[in-house]
Amino acid sequence: MEPFQWVDLLVSVSLLISFYSLIRLYMVKRSLVDLYFGLSALILLIGYVGHMVGFHFNSLIMNWSKLVSVTFYISGLLVLIRESKPVFARFPLYLTALPFVSILFFPLVIDFTVIKDLVNGIYQGGALIVSILVLTVNNVNEIGRRYYIVGLTLVSVSFLTYWVIFNRDIPDKIWISEILFAAGILLVLFRFIKSNSVRKTT
Repeated sequence: MEPFQWVDLLVSVSLLISFYSLIRLYMVKRSLVDLYFGLSALILLIGYVGHMVGFHFNSLIMNWSKLVSVTFYISGLLVLIRESKPVFARFPLYLTALPFVSILFFPLVIDFTVIKDLVNGIYQGGALIVSILVLTVNNVNEIGRRYYIVGLTLVSVSFLTYWVIFNRDIPDKIWISEILFAAGILLVLFRFIKSNSVRKTT
C-alpha cells in the first residue's frame, strides 16, 4: 500500500472503533447523543475507506463525508447541551436536527474549493470550540477530565496544522494532522464511554 493508504487505514480503524463503541452505547442507553456521534464516525469512515481503496469520485465522497459527518456531530453536541440542562430549561428536541438543513446547500458549494473549505473549516472549528466547552467545562469536577483535555488538544493541533499549514502549503504532510486526529478522537471516546457507563450504573 501507498503511505497515504496506511494513514487512511489508521484513521479508518479509529473511526470504526468509535462507531462500534458508540452504537453499542446507544443500544444500551437509547440516547440520541450516542446515535448522532456514532453516525458521524460512520459517515467519515465511508469517506476514508473510499479514499483508501481508490473509489471512483473518491475526492467527492471524502468532501461529502466530511461535511455530512460534522453536521451529525454538531447535532450530537446540541443534544448533549440539551441533556445537560434541567428538564424545565431544555429546548425542544427537534431543534437539535436544525443543522441538517445546511445539507440542502452543500451541492451549491461542493464544486468551489475555496467556499467548500471555508464552510468545512467553520463547521469543524465551531464543533471543536463547542466540544472543548461542553466536554471540559461541564466535567470540571471529574477525575478523568485530563483525557478530554489531552484528546481535544490533539484534535485542536490537528485542526490548526491542517487548515493553517498543510492543506494549502504542504499537502504531502497532511498525514501528521490525520494521525493526531485519530489519536485525539480515541482518547476523547475512551473518556466519553467511561463517563456514560458510570452514569448508567449510578
